[in-house]
Amino acid sequence: MLRIISRWLVPGLLLLVVGSAPAQGQSDRTTNVDLQVRVIFQDDRAAGDQIRVELITGNGTKAGEAFTDREGRASFRVTRPGPYELRVSGIPVEGSAEASLRIDDMDKNRMVFVRVKPKAGATAATSKPGTSAVTSANELRIPADAQKAFHKGMEAWQHNDYAHAAEQFEKAIALYPAYDTAYNNLGVMYIQINEPEKARAAFEKSVALNDKNADADRNLARMLIHDGNFARAEGLLQKSLLVEPLNPVTLTLLSVAEIETGNYDGALATARKTHQLPHEGYSLVHYVAGQAYEHKGQFQDAFAEYETYLQESPSGTEAPQVRSALARLNAGNQPQPQ
Repeated sequence: MLRIISRWLVPGLLLLVVGSAPAQGQSDRTTNVDLQVRVIFQDDRAAGDQIRVELITGNGTKAGEAFTDREGRASFRVTRPGPYELRVSGIPVEGSAEASLRIDDMDKNRMVFVRVKPKAGATAATSKPGTSAVTSANELRIPADAQKAFHKGMEAWQHNDYAHAAEQFEKAIALYPAYDTAYNNLGVMYIQINEPEKARAAFEKSVALNDKNADADRNLARMLIHDGNFARAEGLLQKSLLVEPLNPVTLTLLSVAEIETGNYDGALATARKTHQLPHEGYSLVHYVAGQAYEHKGQFQDAFAEYETYLQESPSGTEAPQVRSALARLNAGNQPQPQ
């Protein structure tokens, strides 16, 4: 079976990152930073979904593009340190907004808020024509003091002060025990400060409070994959995809859960779907597909997937295993199909 060594991916939505050569001001060193962007109005309300967020390098080259979810969130995987700029525009936004930042070698994840002016007559609920934001009944009852603590937690997270962020999310929960988003973010902070059991409990609570919290489903599923509980992880990931059907993080994790449960056809289908999306940083799906093809006795297809993995991620976590698999296939030592 696969030996997956994966790092945590904090909550975010559809990741759309394109690779580029180092730009002026960008180092030729590599890093691996999860950049979380929150687009909010000046009164701290989430600006809503389908707002365009562009990530621009120091010399003006586009390094990525994403669209926000209903909470105004967008995510990027940044692979090179250096100066960047975020440019935000969309239906509910008056004009456009920009924010500058710098990614350093030591960064693991970054949270950046971009405040925008609402267009006259536009709200988060009207950011996508013909639809309204999906909001849980619990969220509609959140008192102002709990929201204030939550926002303080987000600000602490933005400054990488995970312990203080956890304290603020805990305060928000104490003020409003049904605050599923606060529980999910608290779980992420517990991961950052190396409290995995507390993180698990927080994710479980978030999932129990809101059956449409795609982030919490995904985060709990990652812990279950680490524990070897692939069947439950698969169910949670399928549920997460009902809310965010094209999230490459969820799809990648699902492909892992599927191959570990022996669902090789499902793993292949999920890997193909992920590969059709911009998926820099998720070349793991090619390793999954290669393993699935090997199990099915389709060795030429497996070889092609392994080669694609190395083209996309020559120094990736699974690269040594991929090279071993290629050497094995070249030597004709194919495993027996199962």
